Amino acid sequence: MLSKVANQRVEPTQQSQAQQHVESLTSLSDQPIQKSAQHSESTDEQLFLIEGMSCAACVAKVEKAIRQVDQVASARVNLADNTATVVGGNPQQICAAVSQAGYQADLLEDEITRATRIEQQFQQQIKHKSRQATVALIVGFALMFAMWFDWLPSYTQLGVKQPATYQVIYSIISLIVAGAIYYSGKHFFVRAWINLRHRTTSMDTLVALGALTSFLLSLCIILFPHAFSQHHLYLDAGLMVIGFVNIGKILESRGKKSASKALSALMDLLPNQTTVIENGNPITIPTKQVKPNMLVQLQTGDKIPVDGTVKLGELWVNEAMLTGESQPIKKIVGDSVTAGTLVNNGGGQILATQTGRSTTLAQMIHTIDQAQTSKPQLATLVDKIAAIFVPVVIGLAVITCLVWLSFGATFSDALLAATSVLVISCPCALGLAIPMSIIVGTGQAAKLGILVKEANGLQQLTKVQRIFFDKTGTLTTGKTSVTATWKDDLSSLSIAASIEQQMVHPLADAIIQFAKQHKVSIIPVQATNSIAGKGLEATINNEQWLLGSLRFMQEQQIDIAASQAFIQQHLQNAASLVFLAKQQQLVNVFAISDQIKPDALSALQQLQAMGIQCVMLTGDNSQTANAFAQQLGIDKVIAQATPQDKAENIAQSQQHQVTAMVGDGVNDAQAFVTADVAIAMGSGAKVSMETADLTLLNTQLTTLVNAIHIARAIFNNIKLSLFFAFIYNVILIPVAALGLLNPMWAALAMACSSVTVVVNANRLRKIKL
Repeated sequence: MLSKVANQRVEPTQQSQAQQHVESLTSLSDQPIQKSAQHSESTDEQLFLIEGMSCAACVAKVEKAIRQVDQVASARVNLADNTATVVGGNPQQICAAVSQAGYQADLLEDEITRATRIEQQFQQQIKHKSRQATVALIVGFALMFAMWFDWLPSYTQLGVKQPATYQVIYSIISLIVAGAIYYSGKHFFVRAWINLRHRTTSMDTLVALGALTSFLLSLCIILFPHAFSQHHLYLDAGLMVIGFVNIGKILESRGKKSASKALSALMDLLPNQTTVIENGNPITIPTKQVKPNMLVQLQTGDKIPVDGTVKLGELWVNEAMLTGESQPIKKIVGDSVTAGTLVNNGGGQILATQTGRSTTLAQMIHTIDQAQTSKPQLATLVDKIAAIFVPVVIGLAVITCLVWLSFGATFSDALLAATSVLVISCPCALGLAIPMSIIVGTGQAAKLGILVKEANGLQQLTKVQRIFFDKTGTLTTGKTSVTATWKDDLSSLSIAASIEQQMVHPLADAIIQFAKQHKVSIIPVQATNSIAGKGLEATINNEQWLLGSLRFMQEQQIDIAASQAFIQQHLQNAASLVFLAKQQQLVNVFAISDQIKPDALSALQQLQAMGIQCVMLTGDNSQTANAFAQQLGIDKVIAQATPQDKAENIAQSQQHQVTAMVGDGVNDAQAFVTADVAIAMGSGAKVSMETADLTLLNTQLTTLVNAIHIARAIFNNIKLSLFFAFIYNVILIPVAALGLLNPMWAALAMACSSVTVVVNANRLRKIKL
């Protein structure tokens, strides 16, 4: 009899947390339901590695060049990792357009290739710029000390008496300096020339002008000494400028390389080689050559290379990369395993189902990469400032020179002050502030089980004032079980389970598992019609059946009076009720219970302490919903809500507050599209995962609290970097204009400003929650 086992708990599935959401994660790269105009309709996304960028002006220039290519729908260029993400367009035409703009673009096959190439690029940059900086600074310091300690004759010592000898000595020195400048700073001059041809400017323009101005001024003094009243030479200044800027770029590259460690760590979860079974024999092949339906041999200590199903043996698998839980999960024949997880013990064979870019791990990497190359709304203002920054600085340098001359200064002193203005100005810090923090922050978020889809979602999360929570599977474990039935009737259980086969929902799982426990048969269903948020209409053996909520029964005018005592008893216990009716007659009622997540109360209390109002938004009846809410300390409850009701309630709230929606079911998709920030739980359905701005890979609600802390930390970090970048320029440009800094110290300050932004961003790697 059903009543004898009604209180036994039935697990809806024997799968682990990771297995519950593997299919959802693998869908993250699919075309999403559009949440806003920012989501492109094209899925033809291409990755390019860009070489030669130095500041925000370069980013704007490359983006403009790419967007002018035919059929390009969108382009995002990231200075922090030197990549471009392009939707649409011909790769060859894109590379040609970037080349014409003065840079180099190479098409990358995937995120794995991208990581390897970026790593190689950073290594090459560090190595090459180290040589360049060494040459510039050795020659520069040698020349500076020689002049300071009078190891070289001055104009007053030699030039007045023997001008020809003086000119020969310093002409030779000038040639040495010119060679050192060419070797150490050729890239600055080449790109500055290309900028001039395209009538644009960048940091390269400022460095080239600063170094060239000081060198040409010194050369003029050497060749035409009688034309100048002062004969101090600045041959070392240009070398120091180039040397210190190169040192800054070295440190910047090291910081960028460090920032990308989180993504690299995910990529390292895949083995380079995989053992597969071919014609009954094990052979080792490169992992990228593994195809679906191949048998993969695994043993203790192996990294699982593909998504697959266990076909032979028994494995204990560490799924920490998915769930954050390091406790190994037992996998037997028929169970699913995921690429990137680790075999702690055991051995066997798995059948590959998803390989290469289709695996769960690859889609996680793709999502993180997408977030790291995205731009928050804050970047729009910064891009506008960066676009005019260099021309404004050049204008300020010209004004500085003219003002000095108007006050009777020598031409050399006026030009030196103008040179300092050119060199000290730093557009690099502006260009790095946002992407560096986004890269480091989203990488750290991924380590904590938080997948960020777009930087805009993070920015909105920092402003959230009200969060709407779905109940089942979000505030509760989602491990539902049938605890009681109104009637002990196996035939009605068979009908209910047959209808629920059409649904993906924890309540449906509970009834199906309950039916399996009682070994009832599943009957073919001729037709079904889903009523969103309410229930199902079904035809079985030419009879019309209704299965759904209390509200659904009331709307269909089903008489439920006979079951009132049963209903009231279980509503008081916060049970969810599923009603089964045929031909306007109530057949049975199933009471389904769920457990509140262990960390739910703590998470909600933390959110409320942060000033965030928590609202429960559920399709359950009001009595059940209020009973749950009371246990969790939630003041506001919206019950018996259809998907349309959920969206309307969120839209109404948006008129006064920034809102977020947290859920895991198909019924949340419409609410996700409406909310300012959509957050999907890791065990969620595919549609919800696709439309979410953030995905919590585990099912712990405290991860949501961590996500908000991380979002706030990222944007506080960005604001600090931008504040420093603006204050640096606002204070030091006037200092340089007043002649209080010579070009050498100006170059050192410029290098330090970029490095400071990179160091500040990397502080996010040590964020404490």
